[in-house]
Formats: sequence, structure tokens, C-alpha cells
Amino acid sequence: MTTVAASPAAALPTLGFVRVLAPISVAHFCSHFFQFILPPLFPLMKAHYGVTFTELGLLVAIFYGFSGCSQAVVGVVVDRYGAARVLAGGLLLLAVSFTGVAMAPSYAWLLPLMALAGLGNSIFHPCDYSIMSARIEQSRVGRAFSIHALAGTAGYAAAPLTMLALAAFVPWNVAILAPVLLAALTALYILVRRSDFATPLSGGKAATPGQSTGLGVLMHSYVIAAFVLFSLGALPAIGVTAFLPAALLEQFGTPLAITAAAIGAQQAGGAVGVLLGGWLADRAGRHDYVIIAGLLVAGALIYAATTQPIPAVLLPTAFGLAGFAAGLTGPSRDMIVRAIATPETRGRIFGFVYSGYDLGSALVPLALAAILDRGHVGWIAPVIAASYLAMILAMLATTRRHTAKA
Repeated sequence: MTTVAASPAAALPTLGFVRVLAPISVAHFCSHFFQFILPPLFPLMKAHYGVTFTELGLLVAIFYGFSGCSQAVVGVVVDRYGAARVLAGGLLLLAVSFTGVAMAPSYAWLLPLMALAGLGNSIFHPCDYSIMSARIEQSRVGRAFSIHALAGTAGYAAAPLTMLALAAFVPWNVAILAPVLLAALTALYILVRRSDFATPLSGGKAATPGQSTGLGVLMHSYVIAAFVLFSLGALPAIGVTAFLPAALLEQFGTPLAITAAAIGAQQAGGAVGVLLGGWLADRAGRHDYVIIAGLLVAGALIYAATTQPIPAVLLPTAFGLAGFAAGLTGPSRDMIVRAIATPETRGRIFGFVYSGYDLGSALVPLALAAILDRGHVGWIAPVIAASYLAMILAMLATTRRHTAKA
């Protein structure tokens, strides 16, 4: 597996690892935190506005819809004008949008505010990965990707606990202002230090002779394959946490407490795997080999542990190891995406492929719920296991062109 070398005109000096990564990771933490701000507050918002949970769920759907659909276009802006101002602007848009949510006099006001918040959230992947790829030394990019991913996971974990704790002492809408302040301060820091986060600019022109401009670069088969890879990644992520508990309970009578412990073990294993996966990605000569091995192990463990009754103590162990194996592949996957882009097209390519995960997250619950509703409970585990194999095939299609050139 090879990476595409930066053109001399696009080369930028690398900076201190922490100097670049710390603010970017805080920004990514904010992105994931804001995604989980409202759901813990739904009971309080339901009483405040006199609406249904379905109406509140629509707010989340609007947020993710606008975020997912905007990432590729934002990537073009990042490639053309640079990532620093776009990243700061996205953080400020999130802060302003959720300040509006805190002040909204009626439910109707929340709908456009969540659309604006989704637009603000759309900027993080194209901006962050462009900055890390351009400003962190090549030998440490994999570790940067892993720490960046862990910061996002920490945002997911911290949001429900923080919002519920704050709402116990202050009104729910006042509680929202705490993360708003963090996002605004991070945005101001990035604006003041924007030279630290400069990225190569395409100026709207092709980076190399014959290369597509604008969104045309996204039509290459290997970029589409990467999009499919990320789309498929939503299936095990959502399937294991949201649908396997019901399937295992109905099939084998597995207590929900055991399944919850297994899912917790999977999440913990995944976090450790991602952290070590960054170190591995910086040293691996072939990132595709890392992904093949990790996904095969993860899929085999999930399949073996969920298609037959096993002792309760083994389920968390199997899930923890599966999470670790899958987590190891994350930074290598991001390195493969980095390799299919030139420095001037990283924004749009990272934005596009990461929007695939949003699409998958929208479709997977519908597909798996339909399987359960039709009584095919035994299909859930094999479908999830098969998704790991499908991800390997998509990864191979992504890397085929560049591996051939190596």
C-alpha cells in the first residue's frame, strides 16, 4: 500500500504533534458531544414543549441528515479555501445553533436550528483529516488519527452523563450552554492560531493533470468503494448495540444484563484497539493486511458467539476481543483513505467517504428492524458477521488501483 506524495507546491511544514492534534481533538470531542446533547434531555423537552418523542426524534434525524449530505460539499470548500476558518466556522455555527435551541420559544423553532447545527457538524471530518494529514509528521499520522477518533468517542460517552448531571441542578436549556461555551472557545483559539491549521489549497483547479475538479474526483471507482466501506461500517456498529440484544434474548434467552456487559466490553475493547491501531498504522507496510486480519477476527468472534448458546462469561470476552480486533483497523482504514487523495483533494474525499457512515446509520436500523419484524431473528447475527466480509471486499476495491502502482 502506498501513499500519494504531496506536490512540492502543496507541501507545508509539520508542527508539534500536540500543538496541532490537541485543538483538533477538542473540536472532534465537541462534534460528538453535540450529537448526543438532546436525547438525554428528551423527557424534559417533551414536558416543556408538549410534543411527542417522535417529534423529538425528528430533530435528531434532521441534524444527521443535513450533516451527512453536506460533508462532500464542505470538503470542496476546505480544499479550495483551507480548513482553519471552515473548522472554526463550523464550531461557531454549532454554538450559535444550540444557543438558539436553549432560547427557542416553541418546538417549531427547533427544526431549522437543528438543520443549521447539522451543517455546522458537517465540517469536522473534511477539516480535521485535512489538517492532520498536512501538519503532522508522516511517521505519526496514524497515531494522530487514533487519538482523534478516541476524542470523538469520549464526546459520545461524556454527553449523556454531563447533560443529565447539569440538568439535575439547572434548567435543561441552561445546561446546553456549557458545551456551547466550550465550542465557542475552541473556535476562537483556532481562529487566533489559524496558521497552525493551514492546509494545501486547490484553488478550484485539478491537483494533477487529468484529475477531476470539484466533486468530480468523487466519481472514481476507488473513492466510491471507500464510501461503501464506511457505509458498511454502520452495520456492525448499530447491529451489535441495538439489535443483537433482542435477537439473543429471543433465540437463546440471553439475559439483557449479560448482553449489556458484552456490548460494554466491545466498546472498551474497541477503544483500546483504536489506540494501538494508530501505532500499528504508523508502522504497517500494508494497511490492507491489518484491515483484513482485524475484520476477519472480529467477524468470526461475533458469529461464533451469537449463532449458538455459549456460557454467559464467554459472551463479554468474545465481544471485547471482537471490539479490539475491529478497533485496530480504524486508523489503517483512515490511512487508506488518505492514500487515495492528493493533498489538494483530502477535504472532499474524507468528507464524502465519512458521509457514507451517516447514510449507513440511516438505513441499517430500517433493514435490521424489518428482519426482526418478519420473525427472522436468526438472521441478525449472520448478517452482522457478513458485513465484516463485505467491508473487506470494499477495502480491496479501494486499494486495488494504488496497490498495483506500488
